[in-house]
This record gives sequence, C-alpha cells and structure tokens, in this order.
Amino acid sequence: MIATDTFARFGRRMAATQGCPYLVIAETPNPIRQLDADALRVRAEAMLPTVVDGLTLPPDEIERRMQDFARGQIRPEGVVRSSTAV
Repeated sequence: MIATDTFARFGRRMAATQGCPYLVIAETPNPIRQLDADALRVRAEAMLPTVVDGLTLPPDEIERRMQDFARGQIRPEGVVRSSTAV
C-alpha cells in the first residue's frame, strides 16, 4: 500500500480487519496535493525500497520485521476500541 502518514494507520487497521496486519505500507508525509512533479518524484523515489521489499520479501520475513510495529499501530497501549488482534 502507498499512503500518506495521515492515512497509514487507518490503512493498517483496515488491512488487519481483512486478515493482513503485516501489510507493507510505503508512507510519505502529508500533504502531497500541492507538490509539483519534481517534489513528488523525490517522495516516490524515497518510498521505492519499501515498495520493493513489499513485493519481493517472503511473507514470514515481512511478518518478522513488522510484528511489533504493526501491533503498536493496530492496538496501541491504553487505547480501547474494536479491532482485529495481531
């Protein structure tokens, strides 16, 4: 998934409800709407390593790398809400 930082946590929570809590998300700072083509290119190039990892790493390696991070985003400590556990 590619998302701005504003929407990445929401995307991860939604992915978790569909059984994909370890989805690889390439993030870029929000907003991007006013950026010109050159600035967008810089942002896209910065996300390329994450995109390549998401497309090429074995699922168990992605899970190993993302496990603690994803858990913190989906079910932050001290926050009570309905979501799928990691």
